[in-house]
Amino acid sequence: MDLFITKELVLTKETGLEDVAPLCLKLLTWLRGCQEEMHSEHRHLRLSQSVVESLLKAHLYLFECYDRFGEPLADRCDSSGFFAGCSSLEARRQCIRELCKSIVNTKRGEAHAPLLYLMHRTFAEIQPAWSVIRDLDWSELRRSEALSCSDFISPDLQQMRRLVKRIGRLSSLRDMETALQRAMELVGFPVWLHLFQESRHSDIHSDCHLLRNMICDTVTEGASPACSGFLHNVYLFVLPPANVLRFRAGLEHVRLASSLIAYLTGHWSRHLPYLDLDEMQLTAEAPAMAVAQLPLNEATYVTHLMLAPASPCRRQFAQQLRTLLSAQTFAQLLELLNKVAFVFS
Repeated sequence: MDLFITKELVLTKETGLEDVAPLCLKLLTWLRGCQEEMHSEHRHLRLSQSVVESLLKAHLYLFECYDRFGEPLADRCDSSGFFAGCSSLEARRQCIRELCKSIVNTKRGEAHAPLLYLMHRTFAEIQPAWSVIRDLDWSELRRSEALSCSDFISPDLQQMRRLVKRIGRLSSLRDMETALQRAMELVGFPVWLHLFQESRHSDIHSDCHLLRNMICDTVTEGASPACSGFLHNVYLFVLPPANVLRFRAGLEHVRLASSLIAYLTGHWSRHLPYLDLDEMQLTAEAPAMAVAQLPLNEATYVTHLMLAPASPCRRQFAQQLRTLLSAQTFAQLLELLNKVAFVFS
């Protein structure tokens, strides 16, 4: 956003309403996202200096555009009432004060106070409302109220929402895919469970829906190193028996269950022909794989859980294994599962 603000935001005598309306719309959309994140995740969100500078510059530009074009600009791009809330000098001062309060109440946000004070001197020469920063009591702004709602939310849920918002702000689908696949390897499965269980009434539902589909497509295809990392995180999650019920609840999501089934079916079709059941390891004849593979014990345990009587996808998984594996390979898998069943029970 700092590059967009530096390169794209122009306001000269020749600049017209048609020129600034799309720019203001983009700024307002970005500001709404930032404000939502600062309000909901303020104790955990850490802002960079460039983001803080961009927040102030965006407000400066929006104020200047509104001063020039007034209500016609608001009608064109402001569905949230931003301009209505800062149309007077006093309202604008309050808007700036709330912005500073939001910034300094982020993680280590007090470190931005000198920057805010430094920037206000230049801004106040253009718009008098910015002089309010000179008299702010930073310690008072920083003083936290009682526990906020976010303090009572599961850390995994908070991490999921932050992750969704960050990936959703990336500029291209390729960047989103790269970031998501990296996260699939690094982020624990409880975070992804929250992604698949996020309410359709959530303000990030559309982004969650997109990321869910991207994850399921990746796991179904099975060609990315992220797949084995994702399944490894599933395995780590279900190792404690207390988490098995949560895992089964997650399997109620049809696409998640189907993608895991597709990955594990492909895994067994590649490895079972080279599995020595007596030694419980792959033989020397097993071909080298281009991408990292899920370890045998992890694949076996997750398969065992998904085929257990209480699994909501048991019938679907068993049917797919019978259909896609040869009779000999399917018999090998059953023998393997029977052999280790007593260990897992």
